[in-house]
Amino acid sequence: MLLGIVQMPHCGFGNRMLYYYNLRQQAYVEKCDFFTAPWDGYDCFEGNILGKYPVREPYDLADLALGEKFYNYSNLSTREVFKLKNKPVVKDHTCAIHFRGTDFHSWNPNAILDYNYYEQSLNSIKDNVQHCILFSDDKNLETYKKIKDKLDSEGLSYSEGENSNDRTNYINDFALMTECDSIISSPSTFCICAGFIGKNKYIIHSAKWAKDRADKRDKFWSGILQGGNFNYPIGVLV
Repeated sequence: MLLGIVQMPHCGFGNRMLYYYNLRQQAYVEKCDFFTAPWDGYDCFEGNILGKYPVREPYDLADLALGEKFYNYSNLSTREVFKLKNKPVVKDHTCAIHFRGTDFHSWNPNAILDYNYYEQSLNSIKDNVQHCILFSDDKNLETYKKIKDKLDSEGLSYSEGENSNDRTNYINDFALMTECDSIISSPSTFCICAGFIGKNKYIIHSAKWAKDRADKRDKFWSGILQGGNFNYPIGVLV
């Protein structure tokens, strides 16, 4: 049996990673080979990401989904599936802080997390952090500016990732996030995927957002409320 993706849906890098990981999860459980057509970003990772592509035998289509199936199978390591070819060196005790704007304004304004979340998250870990890296696709966000002001006023060391609102120019920010010790995360799959590969991290999510999505029967965020799993353990909900 061969299981695969003949065309990756048109979506962001984080979503592509989740679609691909679901393929690998399903193939792992069904103990079968897999394939995928090339997708933007696959060549950032080591190993035979495409599997048995091009296809030369009968196949079945993978039962693809996003986060709703992330916790269905818990035995396949995300860190074994996704290994970056070019892994940056990030100093110990570095915290990634991720802000998402742009299309979130139209998708769900509540997904643009407020300053209170970021401030409380930073306060909860700053004694164990020596440097922060701020990442955003929208550096005009008021919350982004206010966190920069907080870091400046408290004399906390920080730098900024590239402005990756150009979705063809994302891998440097993504790679840096994978090697941080902690992440103050957002609802973006771009940031979530960085959290479950590379270095094992202390991950912070918004309790308000997670509870709201779980109340709407979102299985991924229900899993977050339960603490995640070995691939994506949650440090704290703020």
